[in-house]
Amino acid sequence: MKQLRMLVTARFAKGEVERVRSHIADVDFAGYGATGKILAEEELIRKLEGIDVFIHEFESVTRRVIEASKALSLIGCCRTGPEASVDIAAATEHGIPVLYTPGRNAVSVAEYTLGLMLAVARHIAEAHHLLRHTSVLTQVRYEDKSPDRLAVTSEWSLDPTAPFNILQGPELLGKTIGLVGFGAIGREIAKRARAFGMEVAAYDPYISEDVAAALQAKLLTLEELAAHADFFVMAAKVTPQTTGMVSRAVLSLLKPTAYFINTARAALVDYDALFEALKGRRIAGAALDVFPNEPIPDNDRFRTLDNVLLSPHLAGASFDIPTHHSRIMMEAVALALAGSRPQWIANPEAWEKRRLGARD
Repeated sequence: MKQLRMLVTARFAKGEVERVRSHIADVDFAGYGATGKILAEEELIRKLEGIDVFIHEFESVTRRVIEASKALSLIGCCRTGPEASVDIAAATEHGIPVLYTPGRNAVSVAEYTLGLMLAVARHIAEAHHLLRHTSVLTQVRYEDKSPDRLAVTSEWSLDPTAPFNILQGPELLGKTIGLVGFGAIGREIAKRARAFGMEVAAYDPYISEDVAAALQAKLLTLEELAAHADFFVMAAKVTPQTTGMVSRAVLSLLKPTAYFINTARAALVDYDALFEALKGRRIAGAALDVFPNEPIPDNDRFRTLDNVLLSPHLAGASFDIPTHHSRIMMEAVALALAGSRPQWIANPEAWEKRRLGARD
C-alpha cells in the first residue's frame, strides 16, 4: 500500500492524525493553523508539491492550485461550507473528493446566539458599557438614595431614571423563538432555548415533522414564523434559494416587541429594511453578528442605533472548534483512505472517479 503525504494548514488537534497513521507516511503542519497567516497562492502551490491529502480551513484552494498540485487526491476543508475556500467545480473535474465538517461550530454558534438574545433583551451589554465606559450611572444622584436611604446597600435605586427601570427587559421563559433554519445549528439553539423554557418554532422546508417534533419544535411557514416569534433568529445557510429570504415583507410581520438575531449570514436578510425597522422602532431591537460588508466601517449606519447590539462575527469563534473539526475530518479521511465513502462530501460525483495516490 502506498504511503501518502499530508499537509495540514487548518487549526488542528494533532493527536487526531493518529487515526490515519497507517496510511500517512509524512504530515506537515503549515499555513494558518501553524502560524496564523494564510498561505498565498504561490506558496500554497509549492507546499502542495508531492502532497496527496490536503487538510485546510482558510487557505484558498483555487483552480490554479488544484491544477498545479498533481499528486493531490483528497481535500479536506474544515468548514461547514467548503465552497467558501475551495473551487468545488475544479476539484470535481479532476476527480478530487472534497470532505467538509458540518456541525463543527454548531454548539459555539448556538451558545453565542442565546448569549446575544439575553444581552440584547436584558440590556446586559448596554449596562456594562454605561457603567464601565461612561459616567452616566456613576455621576448621578437619585432622590430615593438621599439622605436616609444612603445606607441601603441591597438596591441601586428605584428612581424612575435608575437602571432598574430604564434597563429592564423580558425574560426568555414562555417566549417563542422562531428559527429560520433547523439544521445542525438551529437544532442546537432549539435545545438550549427549551432549557430556558421557551417555545420553539422553525421554518425549514427540508426538515420533516418528525425531526422537529423530536425537539418539541413546531414547523411554520416563514411568514407565520415572523408573525409569532418573540425572538426571530437566523440559522440558515446561504444558497441561491435562501439569499434575501427575509425580505422587507417578512420583516414587516415582526411584532413591535420582537427581537431580530442574526448569527448566520447577512445575505439572508434585507439589511436596508432591517435598518429602517430598527430606526423606526417598529421592532424592539436586534443583535447582529454578521454584516453585508465586514469589517464594518467606522460610519456604518447600524452604529447610530441604540436598540442594536453589534458583534464582530464571533459566534463561531470558540477554542473548542478545532477539536471538533479535527475529529470530524480525521474520521472522514480515515474512511476515505480505507476505501469507504465518508458521509460529508461536497462533490459526491468525484468520489466515483477518485484514485487516491493518483489523479486524472
